[in-house]
Amino acid sequence: MSSRPGIGPLVKPEGERTLSVGVKALRSVLGAAEAVGLDASALARAHGLAPEELRDPDFRLSYRRWIALWDDVVERAGDPGVGLRAAEALTIGHWDVMDYVVASSDTVGDAFHRFSRHFAVISTAVRHVLQVDEKEARIVREHVPGAAPHRVATEFGFANIVLRFRTLAATPWSPSAIQFRHPCCAEIEAYTRIFACPIQFRAPHDAIVLPRAVLATPMRGAAPELCAVLERHAALIAQKLPPAQASLVERTRHALALELHGGAPKLAAVAKRLGLSARTLQRRLSEDGFPFRDLLEKTREELALRYLEDPAIGLAEVSSLVGFSDVSAFYKAFRRWTGSTPGQLRERSVS
Repeated sequence: MSSRPGIGPLVKPEGERTLSVGVKALRSVLGAAEAVGLDASALARAHGLAPEELRDPDFRLSYRRWIALWDDVVERAGDPGVGLRAAEALTIGHWDVMDYVVASSDTVGDAFHRFSRHFAVISTAVRHVLQVDEKEARIVREHVPGAAPHRVATEFGFANIVLRFRTLAATPWSPSAIQFRHPCCAEIEAYTRIFACPIQFRAPHDAIVLPRAVLATPMRGAAPELCAVLERHAALIAQKLPPAQASLVERTRHALALELHGGAPKLAAVAKRLGLSARTLQRRLSEDGFPFRDLLEKTREELALRYLEDPAIGLAEVSSLVGFSDVSAFYKAFRRWTGSTPGQLRERSVS
């Protein structure tokens, strides 16, 4: 069955932030808590996280709540270096598609480009920009407006990058330097053990600095065909995310698209994805001029039209993808939307 495409904006962004991290990032923090002897289940409950959310591969946590979780782990553990240790404990494969996209790239440079391009799968609050000059390359960590830098999260992120890219490269390499905007808070031994290079604190930017020649280092598992498939999959995952700056209407449409695989989405389920009560979501959508039922119909119509552009997707599959368990109900709805049947529209598009 084909993955569902993203849907474009219905209204202009209104400045409402939807910064989030994926469930793998969330599990990594809870894993760090468990590794230092904390009760991860109790910690999750304290932060309002249900077990079914932790098992849901599509679940995303707001960036603000993710940072609050890190702060709580550091305080309870009494260990300012817990982010570094958490990165050391993660095995290759924890980040699923992202790990395999990196592993199957041709070179370290190719892997960095792909990693940066699809990082929204892990977090929509952060970007990694690769800057290259004649001698050096720099991976600069930038935060989108509305996301404040966080010491532990930054150290965790950089340790993940260096450890993974070093492990997956055909020959060992180390950065020239690691630059942090924040002061040194953990034991310096933890930094040097992981990064194996000089650490510069209170720097102008958060950056991983490496010799330019490292970018040409081959990856051990280079597999161009597999990488192409994985990259398309990573792009589809990222495509399902709402933009970092989006209106509530846009966010609701993306949530609807994610829920359609289970049939007609329920207001309560969509509201839960958005972190709102059903009553609040219904009221705010109505105030914006897009009642929930009307928005659901518009989302189904637009997605159906996009699926019909792909002749490889059967009409019954299109029906299922937009949330209809009964094909006849889909045909009836489609005729109401467009005045044609799905088959008639597809025939016209290819004639």
